[in-house]
Amino acid sequence: TSPETILANGPYVLTSYEPAATTIQATKNPDYWDADKVALAGIKWQVIKDSQQAMLSYQNGDLDIATLSGEQVEQFQADPEFHNIMAGYLWYISPNQKVAGLENENLRKALALAYDKEAIAKNILKDGSIAAYFAVPTLLATGPDGKDFRETSGTYFEADKAQALAYWEEAKKELGVDSLTYTMIVEDTESAQNVAQFIQAEIQTTLPGITIKLEVMPKKNRVERMQEGEFELGLTRWGPDYSDPMTYLDMWITDSSNNYGFWSNSEYDAIINSAKKGELALDVEKRWEALKEAEKIVMDEAVIFPVYQKGDAVMIKSTVSGVEFHSVGINRIYKNTTKQ
Repeated sequence: TSPETILANGPYVLTSYEPAATTIQATKNPDYWDADKVALAGIKWQVIKDSQQAMLSYQNGDLDIATLSGEQVEQFQADPEFHNIMAGYLWYISPNQKVAGLENENLRKALALAYDKEAIAKNILKDGSIAAYFAVPTLLATGPDGKDFRETSGTYFEADKAQALAYWEEAKKELGVDSLTYTMIVEDTESAQNVAQFIQAEIQTTLPGITIKLEVMPKKNRVERMQEGEFELGLTRWGPDYSDPMTYLDMWITDSSNNYGFWSNSEYDAIINSAKKGELALDVEKRWEALKEAEKIVMDEAVIFPVYQKGDAVMIKSTVSGVEFHSVGINRIYKNTTKQ
């Protein structure tokens, strides 16, 4: 919570930060092992939630790098300072299965199929994000066959509103209801709210009788609510810590702190545990196939409702070079960045 209490061994150290700060500052770390190669004296971040305001600051010369959203992408994509980067973040809806009705698999499948992911990526975000028909993103990990995990894995929950309605009809019979109302918690960023509003409208149109309410809050509060299980539906995301499908798949084992929906499946637990420290861990090919099966279980039971894999539309001043973008771990590396 303060620069004095943060340990750092990277090219920069934090020098100015306050909780809920709008400005964060880091300066070059003289003790960094490769400090001679670090050209920048420091980096200053401005926290600007409104994308229009961020772009104005960029155009005024107050920012060297700015992230675009929505209509801005079309406006600036021909600019030589425009860059499109695929990130590793998966956005999805987590249903809390301890909430009445959401324990029903047919209801979860109805909800997961009720909204058009392609429209979200292409018409709302427009930033290079792609529709997610999976729990493990693309460009995350390469298998023993030399192929990306997604190349040889299944595709799940492609928008099928007729099928969604059929699942809802089954769920109504099984639950003995004609209508249901759920609240989805959403963080207060512009893009998250736009996506949530679209999903809300799609579900309510596709599944008559279901009402979705939205509750907007800062990300910190949204995460706390989900960790505590105090939610019904939550629009959330996960970014990969390392380049292996396990960085996603071990979230859904029983009692995982990231298993927000409280789902439990002993077969799934056994696969993940074996792939981490059992027989599967000793056989690269079998482990890889088992991880595909694990993803299939998560999708077949609609443990989460995938929405999109994040893309970033970024403006970078022509005077700045050497910013590295990564889809795994730390998303932006400034070690080799220079500014004229």
